[in-house]
Amino acid sequence: MAAKKILFSTLLVLPMVVLFPVLDNLLFWSKPTETENALVRLGNPLASDGHSGRALNVWDLKAFDDKIYVAGGSTVENSGPINIWAYNPATQQFEQEGNVNEEAIELFRIFDEQLYIPAADAIEGDSHKFYRRNVDGNWQLLQSTSVELAHVRDLIKLDTGKVLLVGNNRHTKDLSKPAMAVTDDYGQTFQKAGIENPPDEEFNWFFSVFPYQGKIYAPTSLLKDSANESGTIAVFNPETNAFELDPTLSNSEFIPQSHFEQQGGKQGFYVIYRPWHPIEYKDALVYPARSYSYYDENYKQAYMNSIGFYVKPAPGVAPFEVSFPDGKSVGEDVLVIDEALYVVANRKIANNKFVVYVYKTDNPVEPGRWQEVLKFKSRNRVRAFEYLDGNFYFGLGQNYDEPIGKSGEILSLQTNL
Repeated sequence: MAAKKILFSTLLVLPMVVLFPVLDNLLFWSKPTETENALVRLGNPLASDGHSGRALNVWDLKAFDDKIYVAGGSTVENSGPINIWAYNPATQQFEQEGNVNEEAIELFRIFDEQLYIPAADAIEGDSHKFYRRNVDGNWQLLQSTSVELAHVRDLIKLDTGKVLLVGNNRHTKDLSKPAMAVTDDYGQTFQKAGIENPPDEEFNWFFSVFPYQGKIYAPTSLLKDSANESGTIAVFNPETNAFELDPTLSNSEFIPQSHFEQQGGKQGFYVIYRPWHPIEYKDALVYPARSYSYYDENYKQAYMNSIGFYVKPAPGVAPFEVSFPDGKSVGEDVLVIDEALYVVANRKIANNKFVVYVYKTDNPVEPGRWQEVLKFKSRNRVRAFEYLDGNFYFGLGQNYDEPIGKSGEILSLQTNL
């Protein structure tokens, strides 16, 4: 499909000194600082597509092929199909590269210099597995009717060259309907990659998969807030091409149990937690976490809320929640730039008032090593950030109980790291 280009506002061509006095009351909750005056509002592709509510969250931003790709939508509000938008700094425009027949794009992955989108929730059926941007710039849907894996939430490429998918087996213990799949030919065919020792519970759903210290981990949807049940962490066995639930590992292997005891009852016992974009950095695992539920009582309320930012120093060592220098902000997204670790964090002042920070460190295990890089005020929290050619890019959004505001906006800021 040929790329479609749009320019969101003629205001974008005005000088900065004209632009931001006009927009102060829209983006900021007090007079902008020098840093805030340097922010550029690039547009809101999700809103331009007619999305609203939680579907306006920018879940992920990914730099690829000299563009910034935007993830949004909502699997609980059935917001699809979702257009694939990329901001092109060379033309200062958003370009539409087709669409996905899904309710949301939640994240992007890059393997072998190609961009992938997991099929998070197909509008109809369970055949969709992932979308891939081919070298000619066109997007291709890869699917299978023989492997009944649904709701693919994450992908990872193994050392063997296979791509591993994790998702939902549709609430059944039937091993013919796996919660994982693999492909060794980049999506031309798929094979089952289930669990050798499936849990007794009805649900068999995986939201994330990631490497750490030479192993591949996938926490199951049995990650509940107060039970701290063992056997909830799956470890991939490359010899059997399947996962095994490790009976020695409980949910506190990746999420501090004390944090959730303090939150107990706020959204119900059946809220689950998803490590988001885990990054292995100097032997530590660093990641924010987001919530989810599949129960009617809090299905929409729990969807993809920010609940903490964690550092796991080593296997078998409990993770700890990071306290950044401002003392109150919560980390939202993480990047490695020029061998340093960067985190974007939000300090909530009121429902529509946030201070957004970018921090960096060269040793996340030592709390005192975090340094402030920049900060600005915003009426929305930043849900995702990315870096490309000397510019930070920020995507705005909200947790369930916060105003929609300018959710979906993409901001940029030139910086010298």
